[in-house]
Amino acid sequence: MEEKRFCDTALEGLNSSELYICGGVAAEFDLGGIIAIIRKVIDFLDDYIPQLLKGFKDGFGLLK
Repeated sequence: MEEKRFCDTALEGLNSSELYICGGVAAEFDLGGIIAIIRKVIDFLDDYIPQLLKGFKDGFGLLK
């Protein structure tokens, strides 16, 4: 049944090792690493948001 479904749609099935190589399946999920990256982005934005807003305000002021 599975083979017929793949043949009808011209799709090719992948085994688990091929999915792992392509990034389709990950055996490990590093939540701590993701949280660390999000924290770095938030810290960066916290440091530079006032300067970015001032720059946008000054830039739009020049357009008037």
